[in-house]
Amino acid sequence: MAHPLERVFQPRSVAIFGASEVPGKAGERRTRSLVQGGFAGRILPINPKRDRIFDLPAFPGIEAIDGEVDLAMIVIPPRQIPDAVAGSIAKGAKGIVIITAGLGESGAEGKGIEAEILGMAREAGVQLIGPNCSGMFSAAAAMNLLGIPEIRTGHVAVLAQSGNIIDSLTHYARAKGGGFSKILSVGNAIGVRLHEVLTYLAEDPDTRVIALYLEGIREGRDFLEAAREVTKVKPVVALKVGRTRAGARAAASHTGSLAGDDAVVDAAFRQAGILRVTNPDELFDVARVLDACPPPRGRRVAILSEGGGDNSVAADNAERHGLEVPVLPAETQERLRPFLLAGMPASNPIDYGGTAEEDPHRITECCRVCLEDDTVDGIFVTGFFGGFRDIIAPHVAALEEQTARELGALVRAHGKPLVINTSYAHAPYPTFDILREEGVPVFDGPDRAVQCLAALMQYHSGLPARRARPRARDELRPSPAAAALLAEAKGRGHASLLEPEGLRLLGEYGLPVLPSETAATEEDAVRAARRLGYPVVLKVVSRDILHKSDVGGVALHLGSDAEVGDAFRRILTRAREVTSPDRIGGVLVTPLAAKGTECVLGMSVDPVFGPVLMFGLGGVFVEVLRDVSFRVAPVTEDDAADMLGEIKGARVLGGIRGEPPRDAAALREALQKLSTLALCHPEIQEIDLNPVLAHEKGISIVDCRVILAGPDSRWA
Repeated sequence: MAHPLERVFQPRSVAIFGASEVPGKAGERRTRSLVQGGFAGRILPINPKRDRIFDLPAFPGIEAIDGEVDLAMIVIPPRQIPDAVAGSIAKGAKGIVIITAGLGESGAEGKGIEAEILGMAREAGVQLIGPNCSGMFSAAAAMNLLGIPEIRTGHVAVLAQSGNIIDSLTHYARAKGGGFSKILSVGNAIGVRLHEVLTYLAEDPDTRVIALYLEGIREGRDFLEAAREVTKVKPVVALKVGRTRAGARAAASHTGSLAGDDAVVDAAFRQAGILRVTNPDELFDVARVLDACPPPRGRRVAILSEGGGDNSVAADNAERHGLEVPVLPAETQERLRPFLLAGMPASNPIDYGGTAEEDPHRITECCRVCLEDDTVDGIFVTGFFGGFRDIIAPHVAALEEQTARELGALVRAHGKPLVINTSYAHAPYPTFDILREEGVPVFDGPDRAVQCLAALMQYHSGLPARRARPRARDELRPSPAAAALLAEAKGRGHASLLEPEGLRLLGEYGLPVLPSETAATEEDAVRAARRLGYPVVLKVVSRDILHKSDVGGVALHLGSDAEVGDAFRRILTRAREVTSPDRIGGVLVTPLAAKGTECVLGMSVDPVFGPVLMFGLGGVFVEVLRDVSFRVAPVTEDDAADMLGEIKGARVLGGIRGEPPRDAAALREALQKLSTLALCHPEIQEIDLNPVLAHEKGISIVDCRVILAGPDSRWA
């Protein structure tokens, strides 16, 4: 069965409300780009003041058109839009693209119009795009409704929340090569959702790479679920703005969207396999390398140049971007030497000296040797290739052009990526046109070239982990006892659980909590301590005292009945200084946990993505350095492993200063169980497990805090 968006991107007829021939008007630009782009279907201009537009018959209204209309584009004043939408639906439109601005983003009247047209579209099953968008482009249909002339065709699909970014990307394609299969400007996105378009593009045979420009993300969980599936078959590159407070303000003023915390966005994108970039030119460059280059098997790169300085810069950039620059096997080095200037290094980076300037074919031979080496996954050529004609003599130009063809043939033969950086990249020389046609990307800066090669290798090396499927929401099995406990707390109007309740909640999901008892009297505390075994810890139980240590509500290392009695009395005395006796639920008695490495595990509900898990080391790592990692629930074992390895203090878990390694498997399991708990109970807003002691074998949850969500804050 065809995807609902298929007829939108492959229409047989397009009606244009507000079509015009007045230069500069939005309707004129899009009518012209549709006509001049070679659209083979029916073009149906609608303008009651004109009989013909661009030498095509014009219609006073859509009702005057004979036959059905597949796609309608609307560029008319807001108050006229409901009638245009109703008329389009009556004519059988499968999609409606609304360019007009000044609706939902402008005030109550505009929001009312949006609600009206959305209701009509949903009832009719029509795909509504916009309003306040720039239009769309489909290479397969030769349909250009963006008003941008001469869009280059290719295999990159663009989904953007800004028309300006689309303008920039199409300009880069004209300047650098590459092109587009589909382009969609979503505008206010009241109809078609981001994840729906992602799913469509995943199935699109003309699209090999998906590029996103995002200012805000709605329905974040649906977006991530879709992206996680899409990135298993196609790369997704995203420019998500709002990293800084100023950027977030600018994004909000443009779209009215709310953005999640940027650290969470970063983590969510990594988890879904989305490659995140920071600028439009970077978005284009990474996408074109992913499109042009064959998939590498690993991150090992061979670097070649005619100069040691360029090689050194390239090697530094490669390692900074996470690539490996391995020493080549002795056999490979010996095969390289005949093509190098005597004495030049062949170990990697490879310096062929000035020999290639007069004989560029030597670059071909060096690349051939490297590509035939199983320890090399890709090649980076840096220096002045393409400009040897200027450095040496004009006759070298023909040799460089031949070398460019040879390099393209090598890439096809060996199925490994090759990227070139040259100071002459912007020169209008045929060598560079040949390279781009041969699928060899060319850059004028070494850092961007290596960054794009690294992105290519990152995407393909991460595929196995992304293929692990997290548990679907309908596979979750909430604990009835946990649900009853939470319902009782909420029914009494409580904003948080008492620690004993929190520990019972964690225990229901198999999290390793220490045994404990709640004591109402000094005698009860002593009896509990004897049963649990000395030494023990006492903690006050009160909903009014969240930070127990701050008010003297905790006593540690208690080794006798007398010490327990003294501590019990002291804790209650301190507690009564900050709250009334009827607000104190006694004292929690628990065994003293064995020594271990302090960790922090937590969960909080993000307004965009829902439950988000956090992991970090305790003490100064979390309080001062804020050295933590995040992932969006559900969390797989691979996700949990990434969380542990991502923090700067990860080596501490591996054992330092003679300490044995900590039980990473137990921490991973705890993160997954905490993820399940959060997904099963949307009524929980926050869980804080701090500290969690990681031992050589197992972990101990020493303290927990569970905050309940308000009545209107359910994310599910």
